[in-house]
Amino acid sequence: MGKPFCAIAMRGFLGLMANCGLAQEPFPPSEEILPVSVFFADESREVFRLSPEGGRVAFLHFDGTISRLCAGNPENLKNTTTTLTGNTEGSVFSLLWLSENVIAFAARLPNGGTRIGCVRLPASDSGKPEGISVLDRDEKGVNLAGVLSRGTAVLLSIPSETNPGINDIYTADPSTGTRTLLHKNVEALPVLHVSMDGKTIVGIRCHSDGRKELLRIKGGESKTLLICSPDESLNLAAMNPDGSVAYIVTDHGSDVKFARLETVKLATGERTVVGEDPEHSVDFGEAVFDRDAKHLLGSRYFRERSVYQWLSPEMEEQFRLIKSQLPEGDVRLQDSSADGKKWIITLVRDTEPDAEYFFNSATRHLVRLDFKATNLPANRLGRMQAVSYKARDNQMISGYLTIPAGAAESNLPVVVFPHGGPNKRNYWGYDARVQFFASRGYAVFQPNFRGSSGYGKKFQNAGNGQWGRGVMQDDISDGVKWLVGSGIADPKRVAIVGGSYGGYAALAGLAFTPELYAAGVCLFGASNLPDFVREVPAGWKPFLGDISVKIGNPDLPEDDRRLAWQSPVNFTHQIKAPVMVYQGAKDDLIKKSQADRFVSACRSNGVNVDYLVSPEGGHGFTDSMDEQAAYIAMERFLARHIGGSRQMDVPRNVEERLALLRSTGAGFATKSASGDNCDSPIAVSPIKSNLSNP
Repeated sequence: MGKPFCAIAMRGFLGLMANCGLAQEPFPPSEEILPVSVFFADESREVFRLSPEGGRVAFLHFDGTISRLCAGNPENLKNTTTTLTGNTEGSVFSLLWLSENVIAFAARLPNGGTRIGCVRLPASDSGKPEGISVLDRDEKGVNLAGVLSRGTAVLLSIPSETNPGINDIYTADPSTGTRTLLHKNVEALPVLHVSMDGKTIVGIRCHSDGRKELLRIKGGESKTLLICSPDESLNLAAMNPDGSVAYIVTDHGSDVKFARLETVKLATGERTVVGEDPEHSVDFGEAVFDRDAKHLLGSRYFRERSVYQWLSPEMEEQFRLIKSQLPEGDVRLQDSSADGKKWIITLVRDTEPDAEYFFNSATRHLVRLDFKATNLPANRLGRMQAVSYKARDNQMISGYLTIPAGAAESNLPVVVFPHGGPNKRNYWGYDARVQFFASRGYAVFQPNFRGSSGYGKKFQNAGNGQWGRGVMQDDISDGVKWLVGSGIADPKRVAIVGGSYGGYAALAGLAFTPELYAAGVCLFGASNLPDFVREVPAGWKPFLGDISVKIGNPDLPEDDRRLAWQSPVNFTHQIKAPVMVYQGAKDDLIKKSQADRFVSACRSNGVNVDYLVSPEGGHGFTDSMDEQAAYIAMERFLARHIGGSRQMDVPRNVEERLALLRSTGAGFATKSASGDNCDSPIAVSPIKSNLSNP
């Protein structure tokens, strides 16, 4: 489970302090501790997009209630910003430029629908927008999918009325809003790209046995270009403007160990490798194109840190000039003008949030774009260092370790923080969650266990069917043992926390290796794998074949038995440490009923468990107040059970939100006599599971 499969975020936690006899906090509450708001308050400006000629930049501004679309001159953004949308248009979450003066946007409405609109910018930087046209109103699931040549039409992706999880593609006239069906997705392609002229479509079809098929559709006819086996990866990177060539990332081929960037001639299916890691140690990372994907400029690879390989000498020189003007860190190229002379740049560092810049090659000058009002002193944040260790079968596992600022690397309380996905990986850079933990005195360990992406076909496929038991969890456990053996971790003060897949891994660690952990936190993580697979939402249905390969198919008796054996809900009698569970009531990926069942099973077995529920929450945090309240609750939980600092003066609105989260889960809890807003467990006789290794 991740973002987009993905990408799923692991942010926020709960609060519980039960049982008076638990360990005292070694660090008292401190007025000097960095407040939770500096880590998780909404950023005021983000999602910068450069206009085709590079004369303007669009971005989103969050005013505390909704995100508004804004634009200005990137050379002087602070003094030229114009707000383009208001309350009527909704909260904007997506945008794209149609021309130098017209922006299309997608916005969420209070009723849950989505509004698609176009706004015409003023002639001058200081003028008012000339008008907004609505292209699509109040539909659920509609989104921007691109733009046709010269901004003649906006592409809309709209859920099919007959095929759950599949979207049809429409065009909309930016002036009139007239909508026309461009492609009825009868091929059931969950992923597709449309050429700039709208005449060619290339997409990926997922089969029920886990195979992936690359298709070209033109003139109403489809042609198979490539079929990848269930253990091979296939992703679309781009298509050139005339629809003659697609760029794919794949590890197709029995002799191919790492994913590569390839071109595919859509007329013939001829493939050519155009990007691969020169060290043959990691998968292909990201492609750098000019604005319309006419030319490939270079490639990015993620090892311990990111590195670029350039095909364009001019781009290599520009990149060298950009880096020379920035502090030490990783530089990411985000967006460019059509002529490739102007760029949006992101500077990634481990001790401060990402910073956004505008670069003009004509002036050779960088201008800071974002206005993050951060109060995060870098000298009080932990430095993220790459680490590696041997698993029990001698496989080398990499990851990252963040040590609290000023702390010795010895006998520390540790937060083990498995990533979501699980077919994702951790990267070097600033992570608000990690720095929050480190600021409270915890070393934070982020292993890239087997099943993670980025380390080759064999490494990722090693995680197939291994959720909770097998190498995926063993790699996490072996990392904990490495930390203890090296003297970094106090073996009595290790907690495992995570969200989505990381939340599942936290529950699995508590249930299957209870000797390793003194506490655990799960937010929106599965606890019952058969139910999780059976209940995936419509958007995941096209990927069920891949899910069956990577997790299992509960409709097969053998898989169903294994998945039950891998489900922590069936082994709560083995959990010894206190547990926290955070759940969104509107999570469509991990249903609240699954979290309810796990909490009930824990309490039936006498496990000290706290349960927080967000009434409006989904799979991940979309509300800053939920996030801040959950982290305040979590820091109290960790301080009580493994020791660390916690914020003493918590704003009233955060405490009130925490009380709401706690009261929503109150059907599974009773108030504690302690004065720390915590729940006490319901003590009953343990119920033993009769499940065994299948």
